[in-house]
Amino acid sequence: MLALAELKKYRVYQQNHIKMQRLFLSILLSIVFSFQILAQESNTPKDSAFGIGADAIILLDSGHSVYNDNFELVFTHTTKIEILTEEGLSWSKVMIPYSEKDSLLFIKGHTYNLGENDSLQIDSLQSSDISKKINGGIVENYFSMPKAKVGSVIEYTYQIKIADWQELNSWYFQNDIPVVKSTYTTEVPNYLLFYKYLEGTLSLDDFSRKTVKKMIKNKQTDVLIENFEIDSIPAYVMEEDVPGSNYFISKLRFKLAEYTLPNQSTEFILPQDYEELAYNWAGAPFFKNVYSRSSYLQKEIDKIYHPELFEIDVIKGFFYFIRNNFTIDLTFNDKSLEEAYKARKGTPQQINMLLTKMLNQSGFDAYLIALSSIENRPTYPENPYFELFDVYICMIRHNGKNYFLDASDKNLLFNMLPPNYINNGGLVISQKAPGFVPLEFNFEDKEKVTGEFIVTDTATIEGTYEVKREGYAVYSFDARFLSNNRSYNDYLIETIFENMDWNIKNHDVVDEYDDNKYLKEYLSFVRPADSVAKNYIEIQPIVFNEFSKNPLQTEKRQNPLTLYTPLIRMASYAYEIPEGWTVLEYPKNKSIALPDGKGKFMYQFNKTGNSLKIEYTIDYDQVIYMPDEYSMIKKFMQEVTSTLNQKIILIR
Repeated sequence: MLALAELKKYRVYQQNHIKMQRLFLSILLSIVFSFQILAQESNTPKDSAFGIGADAIILLDSGHSVYNDNFELVFTHTTKIEILTEEGLSWSKVMIPYSEKDSLLFIKGHTYNLGENDSLQIDSLQSSDISKKINGGIVENYFSMPKAKVGSVIEYTYQIKIADWQELNSWYFQNDIPVVKSTYTTEVPNYLLFYKYLEGTLSLDDFSRKTVKKMIKNKQTDVLIENFEIDSIPAYVMEEDVPGSNYFISKLRFKLAEYTLPNQSTEFILPQDYEELAYNWAGAPFFKNVYSRSSYLQKEIDKIYHPELFEIDVIKGFFYFIRNNFTIDLTFNDKSLEEAYKARKGTPQQINMLLTKMLNQSGFDAYLIALSSIENRPTYPENPYFELFDVYICMIRHNGKNYFLDASDKNLLFNMLPPNYINNGGLVISQKAPGFVPLEFNFEDKEKVTGEFIVTDTATIEGTYEVKREGYAVYSFDARFLSNNRSYNDYLIETIFENMDWNIKNHDVVDEYDDNKYLKEYLSFVRPADSVAKNYIEIQPIVFNEFSKNPLQTEKRQNPLTLYTPLIRMASYAYEIPEGWTVLEYPKNKSIALPDGKGKFMYQFNKTGNSLKIEYTIDYDQVIYMPDEYSMIKKFMQEVTSTLNQKIILIR
């Protein structure tokens, strides 16, 4: 059964937010329908600005899941919406989806309007107004609420009998428009145990629980009734760089963990903890294959394994062999590891399983690790389930240290994971050592820049620019220029075309190796000053300034923000000005720090004779910021941006 709350996304609407004062129901409408809609006294939103500017507002979203006396799971959903603008009329066009295996019991609806002399008009939804189509196993019921207009209150209710009694509906408290009250009630027999997951940034405003006696299948049964409520819920805002994305829409998920039907033994569906999950997973034939020996690998292992080398170099040899020789092919999902190995391609999971298998067969302590990417969701501290994880990598333990390897991405360095994989911890799929291992950044996005320039009497700037890229700076650069049959030469060409008025004398990018790969870029050029007038030269001293604009533009955020990687920028710029010129305006020094040592920015300008020098450092290691920390990191970025965009003005 496809969860109805998730299928609310199928609703047909368009949203164009327009500034407008919220419209309220008239006194008459409040009195007549206080028992149906909402009592105005008890349901006024806590925030006086709540709903301002919305095209429509959900007055009540109410769900009820109950196991009836025949042990059938029945879901009832009622929604009441006030239409505030012409654009809000899209909410009067409704689509109700459910699985083809389920049974629709009824749909009913009413539109409430005020007519002449404040008379109440009620127009009811007719069965002839409802159309139906089946799309990929999903039944979609479409209808438009009759006589809906700006100022209308619409109300519709539907009830569905769920085919699979194990699928208790998830519930979305938050929607694309504000919700005054959202409430969900479940009635579950005591022989069913569901894990519950409250996701998003909002907490419950009210929660109640009680146990009652009910007849189910002609037997008196203890039934747990739970009610979950959140009030004054803002519309969900789609934002960039959100870790977990859909996770932060406020909702309640249910997963059946175990059940004991009358006169039957207990069935365990979900493990009690991560260790049990990892242990069971490792025992399945698909994963067990990672830890067994296979003859088809041995010939290649004998070529790579040289006992006279340091073991860490042998491990690197296996990593680079798989990384450099295997390509991603998602069509191999149903093929065996042996087929993937012989074809030199497979899914990212298969590629990392092969690396783990080769290392194990060579005598190393290697494990397959399940991760949840930050696009997926945070890992839960308790109540695990299989669908939580969406990526798999290799971990090897050597001399008491864990090395994390992803051989499916050709641009990754040794012991480097994609930044979106570093999300709390990874689950070791093993029967020998199951459980969680913490994940931390082993690299920063690091660049060190040196610039030496001479300003001439003719308002040109001549000199050299050098940058050393390390860690994720190498990864992001290579991901940009070594993918899709591109090369570093494409970057050199782009630099020329983006700076057509520059006389570029030499430009080169070379890769070098220490423990890992790093890049050195060399650039020599002559360029005009940024602004020139008689006896006046204006210079933007920072070359290729990545902070020309604050990347954080919105006033506030509803969701957490991820900056993906820790970042380090170190730069030193020297400018020699010509004789007879003086500095009219020079950059101001700046030093700021984030709380608790999470980041710092230092900028210093010095003048000695005709020599000008700028040095700065940007360093932050906190990657994810919660909504209440957003103003802090935005202010930090604004200080960095404004400082790095300071000018040098020379006059004669």
